[in-house]
Amino acid sequence: MVDTGSEKALYACVYRSHSGNQETTRLFDHLTEMADKAQQRYPTAQLVFLGDFNAHHEEWLFPYEKTCHAGREARKFAVSLNLTQLINVATRVPDVPGHTPNCLDLLLTTDPDRHSVSVSAPLGSSDHCLVKSVSIHSPPDLCPRGTRRVWRYESADWDEMRHFYASFPWQQVCFSSGDPSCSAEAVADVIRQGMEYFIPFSDLSLDQKAQAWYSSDCARAVALKQSAYQAWVLARDSKAGAQRVCARKKAFNSAAKSCKRVLRKARFDHVSRIGAKLASYPPGSKRFWSLSKAVESNFCRPTLPPLQKPDGTLAHSAAEKANLFASLFASNSRLDAGSKLPPTLPQCSSSMQGIAIRQNEVRRALQTLDVNKANGPDGIPARKTVCA
Repeated sequence: MVDTGSEKALYACVYRSHSGNQETTRLFDHLTEMADKAQQRYPTAQLVFLGDFNAHHEEWLFPYEKTCHAGREARKFAVSLNLTQLINVATRVPDVPGHTPNCLDLLLTTDPDRHSVSVSAPLGSSDHCLVKSVSIHSPPDLCPRGTRRVWRYESADWDEMRHFYASFPWQQVCFSSGDPSCSAEAVADVIRQGMEYFIPFSDLSLDQKAQAWYSSDCARAVALKQSAYQAWVLARDSKAGAQRVCARKKAFNSAAKSCKRVLRKARFDHVSRIGAKLASYPPGSKRFWSLSKAVESNFCRPTLPPLQKPDGTLAHSAAEKANLFASLFASNSRLDAGSKLPPTLPQCSSSMQGIAIRQNEVRRALQTLDVNKANGPDGIPARKTVCA
């Protein structure tokens, strides 16, 4: 739910797999039931259902060639809730010559006048177009602030995440209060914690600045890809000759592959520049560690998984884990000696001579210090020590 303070909008993301008719009917019945409950709780809220419906209907969806059971169920679902279908172009780009593009990605809403929808070329190697919907609920923020979290699911440790969720004390942590709202928030926090520990992520700034690796070559490649896609769509919708449509489709495929290569090379060159920059800095210098920490903070995660405390809860932060290890070490280091007395150490007859510290020796020691090293236990930087 999106609540702007004056209006509410309920979003539901749907994906219908290629299942049987019975499963499809059950899915739309479930969506109808959930929509009815949402409207009872929020009577004035806008409903939005979007996603890959995998539905065909010759009278309702593009390109009007056939009707399947999913298409009939989708249309019946939209009519029963007074939903308007806003996608009127093909959203799946066929990867087999001769196949017809279909409108599989739908956006159904109870307030169509508030939405502006556009369809662009697919991203990466996907065969589905990028569908963008802009819905204005309040005056737009011309200077967005904050960060946006990006997850790298391909690098996630799914096995450890399953173990984390399976061994988590859900009953003690999430369902001890008896308040459904508190339990829901606690469950959401635990799910978020599991994602943060086992799925690498990065928090990107929303100051509308381009990525450091995104060069003018990348912008030109993306523009060529988009123009080739629009040329293919125009030839297809104008019912031009099959040969012309096929040529435009090949041109789009070529532009998409070229764009992918350019973006990949730009990212690789950017990483190579960072590596060369790190190698040029003196090891241990302030600039070296500043850049190294900035690189490590991008898509990083703790190497030590959450630890279970004696009371059944989990230790997540580094301080909690360190204290847990310290208490475990302290408990294992206590030995029951009973009534035994500590051993008597022999007397030492020799004594150490007095220590003489000379100014020249101190100066020579200071001159050998590496000013690029970090602070020592005394907290005094080596650079200030040498200057003094």
